Amino acid sequence: MSGANANGWSPLAAAAINAAALATATLIALAAGDRAPERMRAVGFAAGTCAAGLAAATVVALLPATSPSARVAASLATVGVRLFPALVALGWLQSGGASLRAAGADGLLVAFYLVVLAADVILHIMGSRADRRNAGRKPAN
Repeated sequence: MSGANANGWSPLAAAAINAAALATATLIALAAGDRAPERMRAVGFAAGTCAAGLAAATVVALLPATSPSARVAASLATVGVRLFPALVALGWLQSGGASLRAAGADGLLVAFYLVVLAADVILHIMGSRADRRNAGRKPAN
């Protein structure tokens, strides 16, 4: 979608705001935790996984969608692409990433994903309110 998407934000602006929210959450996690190398790796793993999903979702959001059904499909694909790396990483942490899991990477991954999701929801709410200048007004025939 070149230009503004359905929520009134350009995909790159929305990605920049989501990336800023993720960076803020990462800095808070780094400051709040201890300086153990395992903890730093866990924070990096969780932040990197969410950043990869965010980057992939931005690429999908930039693809042109010419019909309403294509726009719906692109929106669903964006959500799926953003969620998929986090789900795969959680599955891997449960089956094989014992050292990262012990350092708290699973909780950090969920927390970082929820921060990005909350920022995206806020962007949608703000964008949808900006588009409804005459909400509730019925046009005369």
